[in-house]
Amino acid sequence: MFSVVVAHAQLLAPGESRKVNEPFDAASYLPLDGQERLSRWLHEDGGSPSIHLNVLMLASLSEAAGTPTEWGRGVEGFARREGNEYGQYLIGTSIHEGLAAATQTDPRYFPCGCKGLWRRSAHAVEMTLLTYNHNGHKVPDFAQLAGAYGGPMIAKLWYPEHYSPLVQGVQFGHIEVGIIGTIHMVQEFSPELRGFFHVKERTMVARAERPKP
Repeated sequence: MFSVVVAHAQLLAPGESRKVNEPFDAASYLPLDGQERLSRWLHEDGGSPSIHLNVLMLASLSEAAGTPTEWGRGVEGFARREGNEYGQYLIGTSIHEGLAAATQTDPRYFPCGCKGLWRRSAHAVEMTLLTYNHNGHKVPDFAQLAGAYGGPMIAKLWYPEHYSPLVQGVQFGHIEVGIIGTIHMVQEFSPELRGFFHVKERTMVARAERPKP
């Protein structure tokens, strides 16, 4: 399970997780309209190339671990695992986006406009459970939680019989919520992370270009 969390965190999850919005400003906030929500689902949640890379990595991890054992290994086993990962992801994001549209809540993450490690970290965790409605007010994010638990729970219906949506499905839902929180942390501190890796990259290039004595 830990390897699955690492894979998600490294890839920052598909679609929206790779995008970082400006801090939320109630005065200038514009909710997504229907066309924007559809475009988001098609190009970020349903059709982004990063989704397929994510699915491929997670399927490879499951193949290496041989879980579920009943699916065997080889081409057939890997195909089932890859289809399982993609189906679970698609179901989860569809639930999230669909319920967000129905309840007129925003599925995007907005970083904190505050300063300080603890305040920004607390905001990232808080927005795992909350979101903004069409009036720009914070409300419980039932859509995101439904997607986080719904995807794994429904996916367990095509697993071997000893897997239960109410046991393993809920357990994987807990993991998914943790992954969402990790992704929010990455989004929150992405300016600092980008700066760090750019500095590191420039340092490595400079050392490589330094003339040898």
